Amino acid sequence: MKNVSEKIVVGSRESLLAKQHIKIFEETFTKYYGKLSPNKIERKFFKTTGDKFLNKKISELGNKGLFTKEIDEALLNGQINLGIHSLKDLPTTLPNGLEIGAVLKREDFRDVLISNNGSKINNLKMKSIIGTSSIRRKIQLQRLATQINVRDIRGNIDTRIKKLERKEYDAILLAYAGLKRLGIKTKFNIIDPRVITPALGQGAIALVVNRKNVKVNLIIKKLNHTKTSIETECERNFLRALDGSCQTPVGGYANLEGKTDNKKIIFFFKAFSKDGVTLVKDRVCFNLNNFMSESYSLGVKVKEKIKI
Repeated sequence: MKNVSEKIVVGSRESLLAKQHIKIFEETFTKYYGKLSPNKIERKFFKTTGDKFLNKKISELGNKGLFTKEIDEALLNGQINLGIHSLKDLPTTLPNGLEIGAVLKREDFRDVLISNNGSKINNLKMKSIIGTSSIRRKIQLQRLATQINVRDIRGNIDTRIKKLERKEYDAILLAYAGLKRLGIKTKFNIIDPRVITPALGQGAIALVVNRKNVKVNLIIKKLNHTKTSIETECERNFLRALDGSCQTPVGGYANLEGKTDNKKIIFFFKAFSKDGVTLVKDRVCFNLNNFMSESYSLGVKVKEKIKI
């Protein structure tokens, strides 16, 4: 057991999933450091901009920092010393003074379809009402099945499922990771990520720290899951080059493969123009030693092709 003298003050959103992310952090922490005494950890919850305006579309609010701004501010002013987020919610460039201290082991990154009649993504009925708040999912759905109606849906996972049960929608798309972490047993169909490509960083939990807090940062750094960190940094680096505002309809996933002396990253992506007309997709291989420069260069080239 390793001694931890610093108090960890955690900040997160108020949702059930965000609280589950804290639990996963605590479990990971305990495995490495041993059980932390109750007075060594404190939890603070914040209502972010994205949580305050549920009557508006995400695209109307702007995606950059939508679910992180208030927690970032608390980190910078010292109210907390650790922010816990779904990695896919983080802008590719964090506010000055903040950094990702660690990324926890990734859960399944795929999307799922939950429906009232057991439909699968490739047999949605004509005029079905499908709920999603993601422009990435919306464009892919409309390309897959032009006869369906894609309608915006906001709220936490449990709220969205209740709207489905009330028959406000025929089906909804959600991240598989959230359902697994919350233990939701509702019947669903997992979607092939080549059909509906997930958000970059989906399924991973990011631990964000203030660079000035050296002692806490050293503690958090030990919790980093190397494979997840490499894969998600490849994804975020591609996105950073493609669109720093994180508003472009883009999805993808990286997979670190190979033996110790010959590792490579296989990266699949789809990127759309904002009107959904132009699509660029590919499956590429990056050398582990050069993946940062290679993924960034790819993002620059794709940006030109979809003319952001």
